[in-house]
Amino acid sequence: MKQKKRRYHILLTTIALVSIPLAIGYTNYAISIQNEPEQSEAQIAVPRVSVIQLNSAAHQGVVTSYAEVRASDEISLSSLVSGRVTWRSQRFTNGQQVIKGDALLRLDDTEYREALAIAHQNLAEANLDLQKEKQQQRQAKTDWQRSGLSERPSALALRKPQLKLAQARYKAAKSSLIHARRNFAETTIKAPFSGVVINRNAALGSYVEAGNTLSTLRGSAEAEMVLTLSASQWQQLPQDLSATVVQLHNPDQPESHWEGRISPLSAAIDPSTRQRSLTIHVKNPLAQQPPLLSGSFISARIKGHSIDNLFEIPSTSLTADGYIWSITNDRLQRHKSQPLFSANGKLYIPQKQLPEQIALVVKPLASYLPDMEVEPYTTGPVAKSLAYANGAN
Repeated sequence: MKQKKRRYHILLTTIALVSIPLAIGYTNYAISIQNEPEQSEAQIAVPRVSVIQLNSAAHQGVVTSYAEVRASDEISLSSLVSGRVTWRSQRFTNGQQVIKGDALLRLDDTEYREALAIAHQNLAEANLDLQKEKQQQRQAKTDWQRSGLSERPSALALRKPQLKLAQARYKAAKSSLIHARRNFAETTIKAPFSGVVINRNAALGSYVEAGNTLSTLRGSAEAEMVLTLSASQWQQLPQDLSATVVQLHNPDQPESHWEGRISPLSAAIDPSTRQRSLTIHVKNPLAQQPPLLSGSFISARIKGHSIDNLFEIPSTSLTADGYIWSITNDRLQRHKSQPLFSANGKLYIPQKQLPEQIALVVKPLASYLPDMEVEPYTTGPVAKSLAYANGAN
């Protein structure tokens, strides 16, 4: 029995060893008779690029700059006399408007009223002494004439020095009265011009020393903005600036706008920026609709003269590193460009070495390379055929 099982195992092993080479051979034969796969060339996708056809032309220059609105007149309001505050106007509050001549504060005037009364008394006494001295001088002259003496009388005999002293005392008393009147008037502190109260430092009952700052007063009659312009911006300005109206806008409030006038040009250059400044004035800024408030940050637009050979391009066509892209013969070209000015979302660049007509890439990508092959297409109406982008005349 054991002999039969052994023979059975030997037979199975022999069959397995013979079947393995047969299986390998059949597999190789099956692979050899299969058809080879068809070979196809890889297609390289050419990117599509949106372009617009542009012609260089003359465009009116626009100078845009930014500045802070500030009052033409701004002072630190102070007191010329000392005293305790006995009354304060309700208008004398931060942010409130005051009119020229408005009483803002009143100080205790007891001492100044007394000084004024004494000054009146001193002036009256000095005037009395002067009149007496004049009378004595006339009497001295008469007495000398009656004496019959032939020599010339001395100034002392005619009481001329005494009269000069009396006249000097009278003038001093009169000046003292003027000074006392001024000090008494200064106990009522008034607005020197119409404006807005800023940083009030005095309150009812506080003691004010002469020279102390009571508040800052910003004038409301006129506002000004100082624009710093580059050399290229100065070249774009019109010849007659006196008749030029400046359009002012608040970037945070697009619906807000005002008109300003240009003051006489600055005759000096700022030593820190090496640029020349231009000052814009607006009359009665708080009476405008809406009011033009001091401290606002505004943009100023000045229409300049016409400039030839400019391309008007979308702002999206200029890359962050200052290049525009165009297409010639279905290949990209890169050009370094510096806009002269911008207006209404458009940039204006000089033609320089560019041809008079270009096929401009609307939105260039960072992956673009010079001489890269592309497929141009237009979006929207254009003035020229796309054939120009392909190099046709």
